[in-house]
Amino acid sequence: MKAQISYNKSSHRRERSQKRSLALAILFAMIFLLSTMLACEKIDYGQKETRQFGDESAIVQEVRFSSNNFSIVGDIRYPEEGSLHPVIILVHGSGDATRYGAVYFEPLIEIFLRNGYAVLSWDKPGSGESAGEFKNGQTIFQRADILVDAAEVLQENPHVDASNIGLWGISQAGWVMPKALEQTDAFSFMIVVSGGGEDGIDQGAFQQGQLLQCGGGSHGDATIVEQYWSQMNKAETYQEYRNAVEILLEIPWITSNTPVELQEEKNWSPWPRDIDAFYDPMTTMRETMIPVLAFFGGKDCYVDPFQGADAYEAAFVAAGNSRGRVYFIEDANHVMIEAETGCPGEAVANQYMTAYLETLEFWLMEQ
Repeated sequence: MKAQISYNKSSHRRERSQKRSLALAILFAMIFLLSTMLACEKIDYGQKETRQFGDESAIVQEVRFSSNNFSIVGDIRYPEEGSLHPVIILVHGSGDATRYGAVYFEPLIEIFLRNGYAVLSWDKPGSGESAGEFKNGQTIFQRADILVDAAEVLQENPHVDASNIGLWGISQAGWVMPKALEQTDAFSFMIVVSGGGEDGIDQGAFQQGQLLQCGGGSHGDATIVEQYWSQMNKAETYQEYRNAVEILLEIPWITSNTPVELQEEKNWSPWPRDIDAFYDPMTTMRETMIPVLAFFGGKDCYVDPFQGADAYEAAFVAAGNSRGRVYFIEDANHVMIEAETGCPGEAVANQYMTAYLETLEFWLMEQ
């Protein structure tokens, strides 16, 4: 009799265990279904159509996805149907831009397609069909978040090789892309064009000095502007700020071409150190081991090409990154077009320098 009772208790325990296992299985299935439904809500693909990019044709499909408070709309171009493709995300510089580029994207897309890469780009929030507004002082950080979310979208795409997602970006992208690298290991390579190798304040100081010279100012005045523009914006005390502004206001070009004016002490406060202007991309690049190709043009008056090239070289050495490359084109301006001065308004050809395109394609073939 006791044996019979013992047997029944054991059987009852097994039944309860089986019920718990079934309940857990149902719960996990519901979680999986919910996550799938949420993913479907986050990503929406449009109809496919064939378009031409130079000598290369591509299957183009609109894609929509969300990133925090932004609604992103862009295009993904596939070289062909029926196979997995590595993919390159095109990252804009500053200012308004759509999926078609503020700089000329088509020759770049042609090269990427020819080498078997799919290509994704989107309308920057506030431009085209993408919606959302960047928070002041956080633009670079928020743009990096969008890149991270875009990588997740691509990893779920059945036509994309999720292990081979790369970045191409120009100008401000040189701050956006390294910031994204800090947040994910989804990116397998990076191509940066005129991206800069210092924080945004020092880059802005260089730009002001160059614009002064483009306007006829002297090299000496440009050097003063570079030094004290940075001091003005990085000042931690009012006296440090005041000294910089007083020196800057002695230069006529500053008073005529910039909004610089001396604020009263009661109205002044130091810039917060957590804004993106203080972010130095080299802090990331000194720890980055993925293949990187960095282009700089000797006629760039927006980002210091000499400081940038040296900074990237030093970062590769510090990281022990033997797959990092710097390519310097002496006569190229900020967007890799041949120029004499690189100044705003200079008449230049509407085509990229051959050295830039050939180096880009050769490097891709090596990957």
